[in-house]
Amino acid sequence: MPDITLFELGPTRSARVRWALLEAGLPFESVGNDVSIIGSDALKAVHPLGKLPAVLIDGEPLFESAAIVTAIADLVPGKSLIAPSGTRNRQIHDQWLAFTLSELEAFLQSTEINSIDFVIPESQHVPGIVEQNNRFFRRGAEVLNDVLGQTDFLVGNRFSVTDIFVGYAVNWGQEQDLLDGFDHLLAWQERLFARPHCTLKRHDRPGA
Repeated sequence: MPDITLFELGPTRSARVRWALLEAGLPFESVGNDVSIIGSDALKAVHPLGKLPAVLIDGEPLFESAAIVTAIADLVPGKSLIAPSGTRNRQIHDQWLAFTLSELEAFLQSTEINSIDFVIPESQHVPGIVEQNNRFFRRGAEVLNDVLGQTDFLVGNRFSVTDIFVGYAVNWGQEQDLLDGFDHLLAWQERLFARPHCTLKRHDRPGA
């Protein structure tokens, strides 16, 4: 078994890593789960910006949730949490991770930065950008909605860490009330919630 330390805080993207570790059945040590971990010297020793998530795998640092969940899945090939390197399905995994970062999370994060007094003070917020962010997020979500109208999961019609990664972003979109009308996406989200190790928090839909 690899020696794994996870630097985490529940509401952050570290939820992806915890879920992946649980699905992989890999033991790990948890460090953090307190906002004071962000920017700490201990975290900066693993992530140069002191951000979450970050891991130590056999003493080697790795950060960015896309890289971490992929690495975790590769540690347990027998679990089939990711397609083997060099296959068409592995390319599809990489595609959806890149799509999520550029077409979904970029806009969700911009909205969050400009809506809550955490990353930057309210005096520096640009609230006018939120409506534009919402439009661009929903454009990306529509693509996923169409795909998930034809398959239960994103790669090879079986659950994988791709669904963990993308599911976190979609759930973040739900938190910002941006999934109205995307029935296939919402049905897929319910399939993710049904996983025993799911770390996503439900967000009530308006009118639900």
